[in-house]
Amino acid sequence: MPSFQQLFYCKNCKKIVQLNDKGQCSKCESNQLKKSWSVRFRYAENGKEKQKRLTGFQTKKEAQDGYIKFINEAKLKEPIETSEKIKFERLFEEYKAFTKTRIKESSYYDLCSKCNIHILPYFKDMYVQDITPKIILDWQNNINHYSFKYKSGLRRYLHSILSYADKYYNIPNKIKKVDGFRNLEIKKEMLFWTPEEFNTFIEKVNNEIYQAFFYTLYYTGARKGEILATTWKDWDLKNGILNIDKSITKKVYGASWIVTTPKNQSSKRKISLPQVLIDIMKKYKNGREHYNLVFAGEKPLADSNIQRVQEIACKEAKVKKIRLHDFRHSHASLLLGNGASIVAVAKRLGHTNIEQTLNTYAHMMPQEDDLIVKILQKTADKNGPRS
Repeated sequence: MPSFQQLFYCKNCKKIVQLNDKGQCSKCESNQLKKSWSVRFRYAENGKEKQKRLTGFQTKKEAQDGYIKFINEAKLKEPIETSEKIKFERLFEEYKAFTKTRIKESSYYDLCSKCNIHILPYFKDMYVQDITPKIILDWQNNINHYSFKYKSGLRRYLHSILSYADKYYNIPNKIKKVDGFRNLEIKKEMLFWTPEEFNTFIEKVNNEIYQAFFYTLYYTGARKGEILATTWKDWDLKNGILNIDKSITKKVYGASWIVTTPKNQSSKRKISLPQVLIDIMKKYKNGREHYNLVFAGEKPLADSNIQRVQEIACKEAKVKKIRLHDFRHSHASLLLGNGASIVAVAKRLGHTNIEQTLNTYAHMMPQEDDLIVKILQKTADKNGPRS
């Protein structure tokens, strides 16, 4: 386990020194001190254990990042045997530093917020070596009242943290011996709007910004964050193309929102626009060409305001309330129900693979059993055995 230490360089003595009770150099009592951080650790290279000390970092965070960078560049392949007892809290802090540069900022935010609530309080004072399968099972029982999806996500976080200890410190990951959660939940029916329901709803949305926003959700199938991140450069209204190459997330530390990369590589796509949406956006753009973001200007629409406008319109239109993400389901349902191929829908939605689309929307595809039987019978009549 790496050991981090704050060092004090005395400019008078010209070396690293200890401090006296007054926070001065213990040798010359000078206040001319330069603070820095170092990290000391052991690692394995070519089957041999080595010791290393990295110095000259201005902050502890830089020292943590320097340690992770060294380990990665050294291509550490063998775990380090350690007799040192490692508390879970220390391991978690190192794991956060390790993973921060490897995942999206919104994913890092989700990791920290959920672990700080559901994992760290339970395990933080335990030594990692002492965490048994029974302790993990008790923790799982403690969070069993959450939804299957939520508690399974928490289990994956704990699995990743303990796998880090297994890989780099040779501390066996005991969660592998613990059965995961069983999904006993009845699958909820997917909600979506028919074109008639959407038209009834949109007529009750009086604000032009929100009207254009809801039209875009319904007729592109793009994710909320993808739409909110668009600028006018992304809207080619002449050729009817919407470019999706970024997203807005509000799961971020130190800011209310940021523009980031989309969910995955396949999410970068160009969406063809129907004429109805082109006409709406041309009208909407008039007088708003200077907007930094197409929807709202300098900052994206607030989730609370979107929800408020939607709820009021749903109530006035007397249509069922759906989530914003259900606009995406509505778009897929509209396309599949009218004969669009599953391949085209997957590409339009920015799914990683067709299997993802099939698993989500297969039940929405029209039943074609009668057509299949007719094809088979026609083939048999033409090429089958003759009596």
